[in-house]
Amino acid sequence: MSKTLDDFLDLTLQDGFKNLNNTHRSMVNVVRRIKTAGDDGNLEAMRQALARYEELLDRQQEILQDLSEQIPTFNMQSYLQEEFHRGFMDALAEESLAVEAEYPVYEVLPFKVRVLPEKEMVTIDDRVYRNLRPRVLAGYLKKSIDRLNAASFDAQRFLQSLALAYDTEMAKQIAKTKIEVSEQEVLIKDVYNTLTPLPRQKRDYPAQLFAFDLHRVLKSGLMNTPDGRRLWLGNVRNNRQALVVLDAQGQPQRLGVMKFYREG
Repeated sequence: MSKTLDDFLDLTLQDGFKNLNNTHRSMVNVVRRIKTAGDDGNLEAMRQALARYEELLDRQQEILQDLSEQIPTFNMQSYLQEEFHRGFMDALAEESLAVEAEYPVYEVLPFKVRVLPEKEMVTIDDRVYRNLRPRVLAGYLKKSIDRLNAASFDAQRFLQSLALAYDTEMAKQIAKTKIEVSEQEVLIKDVYNTLTPLPRQKRDYPAQLFAFDLHRVLKSGLMNTPDGRRLWLGNVRNNRQALVVLDAQGQPQRLGVMKFYREG
């Protein structure tokens, strides 16, 4: 019994697919013969062609029945639980995609992929995705990320919005502690929450996409705001407070705090 979906589709079902395709091509040719016979007024040729088409219909039905009986023999739940991870990681590596993975959840920024064996599917940012060949899923993610990278991005404008949200968080901390401290570290997630105070805003701009924009800033090298402050991002001990952010080289880092500071 095939363990991987690729083996099942490409080996176990290969003959069935080939036979179905050959039968379909033969049926198309017979339809042409029927039409030609009609155009020529050759009823004998038409009768023979119709008889051949009926034979092919029976053959097609046999192939379809065989395929329909074979499909349930593949244990998709077991495959997703036991074999999917290795194939998916290999496929991501072939596409040169960085990933933070702890099965069944994968962060392929800015997308979060979750495997749901019991439902025989995966989700991408909570959207159902049922194309479960690892290379197909990895290829879809690569194309989606390439489209995002190709889209226009104003790093300076994003940096200014980030600085404004940071200043807002700083003001909140000063009001809470009654201690005036400049250039203090704040949680990146708190800054994100300030930028997206409403649930709808969080749906339209999920944390993974925010982390992806941080990566694009790092990649751009534009780290200074117009007022002369520079962005700094740092690690945090508690991983629950961290976001996975790709650095300038595209490698995943777990970052949890940030600040804007003046150099010198």
